[in-house]
Amino acid sequence: MIKYITFGPNDKKLWIGIGVVSAILIVLLSVFATTSPFYWVERFVITLFEVFLPGYVIVKLFLDHVSFSESPVVDKVILSFGISFATVQTLYFLFTYVRTYALNVDEDVISSNAIAIILALLVSGGAYGIRFYQDKKQSQAGAGEAKSDTE
Repeated sequence: MIKYITFGPNDKKLWIGIGVVSAILIVLLSVFATTSPFYWVERFVITLFEVFLPGYVIVKLFLDHVSFSESPVVDKVILSFGISFATVQTLYFLFTYVRTYALNVDEDVISSNAIAIILALLVSGGAYGIRFYQDKKQSQAGAGEAKSDTE
């Protein structure tokens, strides 16, 4: 996976920004709400994992050099959120619909957080698998061309 995903200075800015904003929001919510700070940390980690990370993996694997504006960090954030919503949230909606109406399973049987995390892992793993397959196919085509050149 390190071969496909490399972190540059823009990625460091992005993750530092996400960390700072999350820390500020967790502190504010912990001070003004009656719940434990660990509750808010858990909520932010799950939200980041479900709503941002699958899109970020897809952006890093396929769209790393795409730029819409002068700020590539903002472009990656917008693309990551958009792609995550388009993939994970749509699959989550379909799974919840099928689970409730087609399978007649109560929503309390399977945790919604567990379903969302499993879907996020499937989307990220599927993107990585597609990238691996594309690179393997290109390397085989390149090796076939080199072999035909030597004959």
